[in-house]
Amino acid sequence: MNRWLRWLLIAAGAGVAVLAIVLGLAWAFMPKEWISQEAQRQAARLTGAEVRWKSLEPGFDGLSLGVRLKGFAYRAPAKGDPQVDARAQEIFVRFKLLPLLFKRVEIAAARVRGAGIATWDRGPQPEPPGEPPGADGGMALTLPRLDLDGVDIRTRDLYGGGMDVRRLKGFTEISGTLDRPRAVRVEAEAESLFWKGSARDPLLPLPSPLTIDLALAAGATKGRLDVRRGDIGLGPLRSTMSGSITMAPAPEPMRLDLVVKGEPQELRSTDEALRAFAAASPAAWSTTAAWEIRIGGTAAAMTQAGNVTLKPVSVASGENKFTLDAIRANWTTSATRTYTARAQGGGSGLKLNLDAKGSLEPGGTASGTFELDAPATRLNGLAPNTPTWKSGAVAVRALFVTRAPSPPDVRWTMTGREMSGSAPGLERPIEKLSFQLAGDAEQVTVRALQAKVGSSTAKVTGTMKMGKPLGTGAFTAQIDRFVSEEWAPPKPAKGAAPAAKAAPAAPPALPFRNLTADVTIGELRQGTMTLRDVTVPIRYDGGTLQVSPIQGAIGTGTLSGALTVRDLVGKPSYALKLGIVKAPAHEVAGGLIPFDLGISGLLNGDVELSGPGLPGPEVSDSLRGSLSGTVEQGKIADTESLRKIRTALGIGAGAETAFRTISHVLRIERGRLLLDKVRGDLGADKFELTGALGLDKSLDLRLLLRLAPERVKGSGTLAQLANYARDSEGRIPVELSIGGTTKSPKVQLKSGKLLDVAGQGLKESLTKSLTKKLTPPGGATDTLGGRADSARADSAAAADPLRKSRDALRRLLGK
Repeated sequence: MNRWLRWLLIAAGAGVAVLAIVLGLAWAFMPKEWISQEAQRQAARLTGAEVRWKSLEPGFDGLSLGVRLKGFAYRAPAKGDPQVDARAQEIFVRFKLLPLLFKRVEIAAARVRGAGIATWDRGPQPEPPGEPPGADGGMALTLPRLDLDGVDIRTRDLYGGGMDVRRLKGFTEISGTLDRPRAVRVEAEAESLFWKGSARDPLLPLPSPLTIDLALAAGATKGRLDVRRGDIGLGPLRSTMSGSITMAPAPEPMRLDLVVKGEPQELRSTDEALRAFAAASPAAWSTTAAWEIRIGGTAAAMTQAGNVTLKPVSVASGENKFTLDAIRANWTTSATRTYTARAQGGGSGLKLNLDAKGSLEPGGTASGTFELDAPATRLNGLAPNTPTWKSGAVAVRALFVTRAPSPPDVRWTMTGREMSGSAPGLERPIEKLSFQLAGDAEQVTVRALQAKVGSSTAKVTGTMKMGKPLGTGAFTAQIDRFVSEEWAPPKPAKGAAPAAKAAPAAPPALPFRNLTADVTIGELRQGTMTLRDVTVPIRYDGGTLQVSPIQGAIGTGTLSGALTVRDLVGKPSYALKLGIVKAPAHEVAGGLIPFDLGISGLLNGDVELSGPGLPGPEVSDSLRGSLSGTVEQGKIADTESLRKIRTALGIGAGAETAFRTISHVLRIERGRLLLDKVRGDLGADKFELTGALGLDKSLDLRLLLRLAPERVKGSGTLAQLANYARDSEGRIPVELSIGGTTKSPKVQLKSGKLLDVAGQGLKESLTKSLTKKLTPPGGATDTLGGRADSARADSAAAADPLRKSRDALRRLLGK
């Protein structure tokens, strides 16, 4: 073995032996009982505080010898609301070895692991009586090194505001005494930071992690520590610290002369540490930031003078891309904890300005103003589910006053001028929107709002009161024209595959728990129905929308009623009731039901409709309803079905069929219009109609016509039989079945009714004929046998024509 290597091994072995001997002697001479007793004595002397631990015993940590405390807890004061509450899983205090050999304890270092420290500002507190701990000198108070591992720190002021520092780790090295250090070295990192404005506010995550690498050493001036290295990181923000701290003789406080500076550095909304701030907006932004903060005064009365410059600021959200030339902010704080602040920015037509001043003391008052002027297009995409503007301008003015714990008192106005664009949920663009809004933390007042959507121009005024979670509103609206088809979903392009049938969509959630609105509409159109001078009082409460009483004019008549929509923001369903007086029948039918009845005239009656979703031109198989009343002085359009009925009856064509009165009882059920009872006149004729008309335009109808005799002319079989086929009113009954569809109807005559009536007519005619033949001229009578023979002969002769007539009628009618 090499001689040098052999000497090295011998020296190392001797060193280990000496270290073992020293540790053994230190352990042997460590005053274990005295340490425990001294700890108990010092804890007992902390008047007004409570200190406890689960175990305290000497131990080793690597090659370090010291005392280990487990389950440590400190609370001050011991009773009532605490000002300090500290807990630690383990604290290891390492002692210097050589003094232990002389039974003297000197701390070399300490380590705190798994601790939570919370402090509360309870305002001025009386000094506790008694002698401060350690006054008689027991343990040395110097702390050359302190290690932290997994420490959480929380601070709260009088109103619940403060900071949270989580998972702090690192170390501090101090040369000299705590009150007169010769050098300080700090290296620490905290995983996350949070700020809380007050007890009512949520925790706001700040950029993290926080990193500190700081070294101070004695300078040329006595008592002054100069910053030799100062690096501070806050998420992506990097700063350097320079300057000095001057230690003045007690009781004077130390004085600060520090500068924290951030050289120009790029920041992006996609930075992980900034996502909490960027998450509120879908827009992406980037900028180059630089700052300088000068810190003076003392630790108890600190002053600041700072400035920040963001230049330029690029913003992008979809097609909305713009750049602000710069945003500059500066502020100052005084030793009396007052401040002034100002921020300005502009570019791409946007201008903003902020001025604020006030007190930094907990509960102190602060006030300020905020101004924003911008083209409406600059707002596009900055917030989710908001309109997309193409033109116009917006201006915001705000005055604010804050004083914890009261909520901020913010009074603002917002104006919009000539704004045009589109909004989520509206198929038609918004045009010429102008508004004046004013509000505070409790109420928003719509002083004026006017906009054009489609062919509708609306004017709105009213108020909205804030609430948790929803507020209340009261509005008055005037609409010159409302066309319901403009608010229907767009129809698919020609040739496009039909979309899957979906349940009726619910409207967007309303920001109200209670809403009232008095709405007047100059002209309302739905389908072929046009209402004028409509009043619509709206009441929304607990998810139910009530519209009552609805009043409006239609043609020469009136319409009144009520609408109820339940579960408006969930799965809405509606019930509509209307009373109609002398209204145009074709308008009402075309506006309320999805069936073209082809009837004109004046309608009187009642309508009840119900179904899922909201009332409108779109209907489904789940639509239910009833219609009853009369139609007077009207006409039936010459539809394909009517033309085929005329052809089947051999009646000449005509453009329209007039009537005096039609009474009806109709139902809508399972996608069909059920005709329970429809009867009326067609000029000289009368009719009865039953059956069903489907949403798919299918027909399943039964029509009974009672024709006036003059309807059937000529020498045809039907005309000949019409002489006999008459009911008690002298009319000719004809029964028809109508199938197929409205575009391609199938009309078929039914012989049953006509045969029954015709047979009865023939019998009556035959009786008259026989009576005439059996009565001789001049009242003379034949012999009994002769009359009998004659009757039998005439009866046989009459039976044959009756049978022949029936057969001819069956052939004519296809039966």
